[in-house]
Amino acid sequence: MKLKKISIAVLLGMAATGAVFAATQTVNATIRFLTPITFGAVTAVDLGDWQAGATGRNFEVDTTGTAGGTDVADYLTGASAGNVDIIGSATATIDIVANNFVANNSVVVSGVPCKYGAAAATTCHGAGITNQAAPGAGTNLLMGATVDTGTAHADGATATPTLDIVVSFN
Repeated sequence: MKLKKISIAVLLGMAATGAVFAATQTVNATIRFLTPITFGAVTAVDLGDWQAGATGRNFEVDTTGTAGGTDVADYLTGASAGNVDIIGSATATIDIVANNFVANNSVVVSGVPCKYGAAAATTCHGAGITNQAAPGAGTNLLMGATVDTGTAHADGATATPTLDIVVSFN
């Protein structure tokens, strides 16, 4: 019984001396308002015309529309880079990645060279490009494509493999 009485006395003593108290802290909440990301004009990558022939070939069009790749000797004419006009916030940086490559007629995209605004040309596939300048009223993303063939193609055959360009606020 004495132990209980001592404990009550200690608690009463703490309350009487002001040792038990409450505190108040003000916490602010922050919100940012951004213009949504949209796409203006979109022009698809055109790999142009290539000679019909064997399987297992590699073709490329870079961000300037120049044809290349391991089998560039088979290039005939018509290549052009793609262009996407990205519109959005004037203050928030963005990340860009190319993914979801879907083959068509045994032609698959294996890489996506890209150039965003004034930045140097790089690649948008894999990890993509991060922390890019805010697009504002519109910044161009120039794109190329590297493709590989999985079958021989005859005269007049076409292929339209696809990919997604994903742009998000950083």
